[in-house]
Amino acid sequence: MKRREFLKNSVSVAIGLSVIPNTSCQQTSCPKSDTSKQKPNVVFIITDDQSWDSLGFMGGDVHTPGIDRMGREGIVFNNANMTSTVCSPSRYSCLTGRYAGRCQGPKFMQLHPPKTPTQVENSCELEKNKWNVAKVLQQNGYVTGFVGKSHLVNHNWLARENWSKNGLESYRQNADPRDPETNRKMQYNHRKWCDAMKPYGFDYVDGVYPANLRELFNDDLNVHNLEWTVKKAFTFMEQNKQNPFFLYFSTTLHHGPVPWEQKNGKFYTGLDADPHITGEGFVKENFDVMPSRKSVFERNAAAGKKPNKAFALWLDDGIAAILNKIKQLGIEKDTLVIFVSDHGSWRHGKATLHEFGMKVPMIMYWPGKIKPNQSYDEIVSNIDFAPTIMDVCGANKPSDYYIDGLSLKHVIEGSGKSVRQSLFGELGFSRCVKTKDWKYIAIRYPKAIQDKINRGGKFSNFTGHPPVSRPYLTRNNHLGYHASIVNPHYWEIDQLYDLQNDPEENINVYDKYPKVASEMKMLLSKYLDSFPDRPFGEFTAFGEPGYKVERMPKMNIEIQETT
Repeated sequence: MKRREFLKNSVSVAIGLSVIPNTSCQQTSCPKSDTSKQKPNVVFIITDDQSWDSLGFMGGDVHTPGIDRMGREGIVFNNANMTSTVCSPSRYSCLTGRYAGRCQGPKFMQLHPPKTPTQVENSCELEKNKWNVAKVLQQNGYVTGFVGKSHLVNHNWLARENWSKNGLESYRQNADPRDPETNRKMQYNHRKWCDAMKPYGFDYVDGVYPANLRELFNDDLNVHNLEWTVKKAFTFMEQNKQNPFFLYFSTTLHHGPVPWEQKNGKFYTGLDADPHITGEGFVKENFDVMPSRKSVFERNAAAGKKPNKAFALWLDDGIAAILNKIKQLGIEKDTLVIFVSDHGSWRHGKATLHEFGMKVPMIMYWPGKIKPNQSYDEIVSNIDFAPTIMDVCGANKPSDYYIDGLSLKHVIEGSGKSVRQSLFGELGFSRCVKTKDWKYIAIRYPKAIQDKINRGGKFSNFTGHPPVSRPYLTRNNHLGYHASIVNPHYWEIDQLYDLQNDPEENINVYDKYPKVASEMKMLLSKYLDSFPDRPFGEFTAFGEPGYKVERMPKMNIEIQETT
């Protein structure tokens, strides 16, 4: 599948009017249920910054035999979307089933007090006092595990200057992890991060990266170590093969340091690094759970691929190792495996609501339950994971658990019917609605920023570049800078795309189709009405104090979704 084919593969129907269902459940408490092995296991694999071109079965110039086989033997979702396209909000929605703009985590609420607009980005956190899929499964007899990248809790811990007051140990940027005292501090910090994750619904937490590799603040640790995390996943599955379990497995690949570039003749990816260097410092243990790193380069070359493509095969080896372990444990027919990326790569549409950011690779694999060689062309998204997993697992869900997503259980069972007709997206100062035929993106700035724009003010740019006349969508100017370069309509406040004829969103047809634009704007307004006290320009009935806008015409819509 080539670039254009990846984006165009499922475009056929007219605008559908749908909005957010609250799939709250029937009881406020969740009694513990028995641990019958009739309950399926779920392994949820989420990769980082992975676009279509890093997967062979989607047309990438890479060698990924394991994931390609998973696609052949499972369901490939051709229109899978992330409703927010940077790490934290994407992962938040995967685990909660809620749009990230509903987050009430401490950092998010500090930045976005009630009655102010939200700027959804890497400020979303899981809430201790709200439900997520792991908490519900715990209450329904499941053992839950978390391995890999977090970027989901304690954002206030991430800055190194905050380590001491939060009980973390400090060390130098250039400290040697092999030094006993430095290594002790690294291992202490790792265990503290593991313990911090447990109250959010996880019994087993290990092999955790607090966020991206650079947030470890050490030169030697700024390398990927996939084997370390895969072995932690093995430990969890081995310990719980007799119990129904849920494993959240999150890779740091293919996030930066970018794995296809070299420095001093070595790849940043970590393939050339010491495999004993991990997220918890230097570990003497051997992680012999995957083919050797040397063999990655050899097999990649044998497949006719360049050395800088080996990173894709390395990740593929990790996914294949997990699938093989599930089979070796004799639980293959009891285990649903979900594979998805958290958003597109920064080389394409990350940190935007364009298709190369929102649209992601997604596979579900379950031998004996999911028939092979299936594809599903209807719109699905990350908010659908939590209700799907709970539905498949027969979990008793609390009545006070608000969910925006919808269950895909009927898709797993072979139905090709659509679940939804439209989808909402949010990122920074932008919001969108998407159907199979159309996408509308709106950019609206808060009053103070719009006033500065109107005065001709300038805004900070990525380091080394001149100020810009409008701020980037996200606070992170680095992300904004790269996103604006590869998306030519990045700055336009009203964007409409004909996804059937222009899947790469090269042509903004907002002025060409005023009727469609009006309908899509009213649909966006309907979605935004479900976010109490979160103004967004003229689209919401509640605006910012002192910010007068002409309200969108009220639309009388009966909202229906397929359940």
